[in-house]
Amino acid sequence: MKVHTGLAGIFLIVLGLLISAENHQSVSAADALSDFFRLPVRNLVVLICMLMLIIGFIMAWRHYYGVPWIRFKLFLFIIGISVFYPLVTEQLMLFQKWNAQGDDAVEYMKKRSTCSYQSDMEEGNMDCEVKVNNYGKKTERIQLIPDITSEFDFQPEELELSPHSQETYSVTFKAPGNEDVYESGIEEEPRMKVEVVK
Repeated sequence: MKVHTGLAGIFLIVLGLLISAENHQSVSAADALSDFFRLPVRNLVVLICMLMLIIGFIMAWRHYYGVPWIRFKLFLFIIGISVFYPLVTEQLMLFQKWNAQGDDAVEYMKKRSTCSYQSDMEEGNMDCEVKVNNYGKKTERIQLIPDITSEFDFQPEELELSPHSQETYSVTFKAPGNEDVYESGIEEEPRMKVEVVK
């Protein structure tokens, strides 16, 4: 039985993309496989996926050499999966956790959050834009606690999340002053602990 190289190439491309593409929390199936098999080189699975993509692309490109519109759509497909996969996974979470409550309903989106801080002897201020999703059907009240390395002890802030929401909130964290330290800067993708207030 002869193998259809075009379809085999497309299969390798799709498999490589689905394993290596990152979801809305910047985690891929390749990361999960690396952890599961306890591979010493974390990026080994990603390298294998990249080889699958390259081999699959070459196989499909050669097979459909005389059909330029298929090759163009193949190229657009690869770009489309890479760009839209995180958006699709985030929306799928909304449907999967539609009736969730409490901790299971709330998710902090570290990748889409940022903070800028300025702290001196009088007080510490950290202004943040944080994205927090409430996938569940009830309004959830949460407490955000900055989990960053700092000489200042930033106090938690509370937010109220409306049901089925995917919003970015402006939050200002305050800290008592520190006579010995002056800090300022920007924290991309700040770590935050999220606790649901019962």
